[in-house]
Amino acid sequence: MRVTADSLKTFLSNELGVDTRDVDAVTPLFSSGLIDSFALVQLITHVEDNCGIRFSAADVNLDNLDSIERIISYVTRATA
Repeated sequence: MRVTADSLKTFLSNELGVDTRDVDAVTPLFSSGLIDSFALVQLITHVEDNCGIRFSAADVNLDNLDSIERIISYVTRATA
């Protein structure tokens, strides 16, 4: 299974309690304080479980995880 913008927004809302009404593909998630480091770990686990990938320690950074668009781009590269 692949993650999509909609599936990530649903996860953010249902599992992390984020109000996603104003969240779009480029909304900063972590650097804006929308999610904290604990939620970030849950998000990584969700992506790994749903995409069959594993983040390396070097890949856990804002360039790969700070927005829905960045997460999808990372997953696309990791599964190519």
